Amino acid sequence: MNSKSVVRALGAAAALMALAGRGLAADPALSIELNKLEDIDGKCRASLVIDNRLGRALDRFNIDLFVFDRAGVIAQRLLVDLAPLRDDKTTVATFALVEGPCSGIGRVLVNDIPACRGADGTDLDCVAALAVSSRTGTPLVK
Repeated sequence: MNSKSVVRALGAAAALMALAGRGLAADPALSIELNKLEDIDGKCRASLVIDNRLGRALDRFNIDLFVFDRAGVIAQRLLVDLAPLRDDKTTVATFALVEGPCSGIGRVLVNDIPACRGADGTDLDCVAALAVSSRTGTPLVK
């Protein structure tokens, strides 16, 4: 192989790597972070940070949550409507998670996303694109 062929091959490899890296960085994603738990008026209020990077706005977005106590027993089930979610936007939602203190919560499970529809009417599999995290001492899992 002559030097021009080597340079061309290296250039092509670099271009392919750049395209592959760009594709990975641009993968659609939806993240939900349990950002804060606070006791207010005898209830534990949760604040979620939802980051919509799916490449489309969502006009329907419901999450099915199960709250487990510290012993691992289901304490509460909630269906939370978080729509609408604008495209390429971070949104905060705050709601009552359980009656009683937050200290009794062991973990919160995103059991399902029964409604996830784009503004164009297309139903989406948002569970596949979902990443969860928590900034609190209480894990958010899926």
